[in-house]
Amino acid sequence: MATAIPSFYFDYCAKRNDVHNGLIGKPTRHRDQISCARLRGWHSPHTLISGKPNIAKLRNLNYGWIVVLATALMLFGGAGARFSFGVFLKPVTEEFDWSRGSLAGAIAIAGLATGGLRPVAGMLADHHDPKIVAAVGVLIGGLALAAMSLVQELWQVYIIFIIMGIGFTLASPGAVAKIIGAWFTKRRALAMSVAGTGSAAGETALVPTAAIAVAYIGWREGYLILAAILLVLILPPVFLFLKSRPDPGQHADGADGGTTDDDEDLSKASADPNAGMSFDQACRTGIFWRLTIGFFI
Repeated sequence: MATAIPSFYFDYCAKRNDVHNGLIGKPTRHRDQISCARLRGWHSPHTLISGKPNIAKLRNLNYGWIVVLATALMLFGGAGARFSFGVFLKPVTEEFDWSRGSLAGAIAIAGLATGGLRPVAGMLADHHDPKIVAAVGVLIGGLALAAMSLVQELWQVYIIFIIMGIGFTLASPGAVAKIIGAWFTKRRALAMSVAGTGSAAGETALVPTAAIAVAYIGWREGYLILAAILLVLILPPVFLFLKSRPDPGQHADGADGGTTDDDEDLSKASADPNAGMSFDQACRTGIFWRLTIGFFI
């Protein structure tokens, strides 16, 4: 079936006949019309829709941003659940007649566990699939939130909070940085910034959600709602759409092969003597410890 071609392509081809030295005749036949039109940059809609190379290129170009959205969703759940602890402080202490200091101690220990395990989580992401590490972290965090709805003793709260801290550490920005670093070079800072908005969005959305749940149906149900958000709404998309690195043939920032500006950037980075340091080498530099102290504070 003949494919309709816009008429202005015919005019263009007729004017270019002298340039092409008669290789392209007057566009009277459909085959000649298509040849002329392609010189102008026109392609058949059928080719654009059904051509496998075009679809593959589109997928390659866009999938890095799908990865960014998946990491943002993961940070959304982790940050939102973590910062909602204050909402549960009063109702939990009143039900069990515990002091607020005792419950706040559990939160503090969980925070220390989270900070202390960050290097371990980073090493796991380096030596194993960071997608699996992050997904396991979301799973552990969601199960720990569900377990909080069943507590009866203070020691149970301490254990659950430590486990919860481990889970949220595995799904921390360390794994996100590893994944996004594999998908982006030139736009890495932008991609990290977009992913980081998930944390702020989670705090904005889930803390009020937890507060409403506690006020109207109870704190145990509030923990169950947070657990359901992580396990039902966040874990499946993270597991399905998050990819630790591009497939063979795919390149960072959607490049489709060959030598790109990104490849040149990577080559320059490799030539930098400070690039690719091991952990032991980094520990011997002052900038590493200044950054570590800054993040710790």
